[in-house]
Amino acid sequence: MDFDTTKINETIVGMIDDRILVCNAGGRIVFSNKAMQSYLGYTGSELQGKNFLDILEDIQAGKAKALLNSLSEEPTGWAEFLLHGRHHVLKLHLKFFRKDNLIYIYGNEKYVEYERIRKKLDIEITNAVKIHKRSLPESLPDTPNISFSSLYIPAEELGGDLFDAFKVENGLLDDYFEQYVCFIADVSGHGLDSAMLAIFVKDTIRSFFRLKHIPGQLLSPKEIMHFFIEQYLKEGYPDEYLVCLFIAVFDLKTKELTYCNAGLHTCPLLAGNGDDIVELNRAGLPISAAIGADLLIYEDSSLPLSPGMTLFIMSDGLPEQRSNNEFYEDRLKGLLGGIYCMDPPHIIRRIQEDFTDFLRYEKIKDDITLVVVKLLPPSD
Repeated sequence: MDFDTTKINETIVGMIDDRILVCNAGGRIVFSNKAMQSYLGYTGSELQGKNFLDILEDIQAGKAKALLNSLSEEPTGWAEFLLHGRHHVLKLHLKFFRKDNLIYIYGNEKYVEYERIRKKLDIEITNAVKIHKRSLPESLPDTPNISFSSLYIPAEELGGDLFDAFKVENGLLDDYFEQYVCFIADVSGHGLDSAMLAIFVKDTIRSFFRLKHIPGQLLSPKEIMHFFIEQYLKEGYPDEYLVCLFIAVFDLKTKELTYCNAGLHTCPLLAGNGDDIVELNRAGLPISAAIGADLLIYEDSSLPLSPGMTLFIMSDGLPEQRSNNEFYEDRLKGLLGGIYCMDPPHIIRRIQEDFTDFLRYEKIKDDITLVVVKLLPPSD
């Protein structure tokens, strides 16, 4: 059975939302689709034979002539025109191109609005990336007693992980205390909202030390955690958001490590406290408004610090990365056993080189965040 392709094409053109005019080389209208006819308030026969310039506001005639004379088969960008409809002057963004000695003119305000929103979103994401990068620490503590180093690779332009490490300021009592706080936050997702939530985590933890911490008072990770949860629930974040947060306090005067884990299921690894690498595997639930506040209760865990101990704190992106149907976790643990005696920057460099070799051409699936902390032996 033969089909009339001309009729088929006319039917399709009549169905779409794009407003279409086709003109001859001189600018005279030879075709208009139903969307354009409806927009202008004319029938097809009324439009046919009119010159495109005749349905424009006079002030735009010069702009239109110059445009029509310079057309190629490549569509122009959007240009705004004022068209004379049957009852009103109407605004429409149009694109133009020339093919087979015909001029094609089409417009759809939905496309223009989409491009406007997309450009606005691109600007917002660019700004969010800058804000998120500024929220990452420029440097980490590196003293004769303790050294921190980090690896951070976002899976996408905007990451959902955040980390920090800093010395606790105790004012006039600084000579009596040497405490360092380190945390990693892994927020669900990788988009704009996740990045902003990760920044909220950092700002809230920092605000604990402005609002709650009294120099000389016992510093407890669980108190920082419960302060964060209180602020998080006040903000009213949606139920589907999850925050996994690990907070550690290194007290070099009392020689004690205290930590609290809310949902970070990739447990930190401790090396140098014996023959084996051990997991600090006491983890509670992740933080979410969907979980009752009475279940978001966390306790501190403690262990003694000794010179040479090395702690590896990471989000799940590193060990759970797959390549060649294998997870990186086992390879990572094998690597750590041979390099934990190095200083943290060298450890990070070796892990990054090995991970790149493991990854090959595989795409990173999740944010990669790792902080290495080493207790250094006392200087002579």
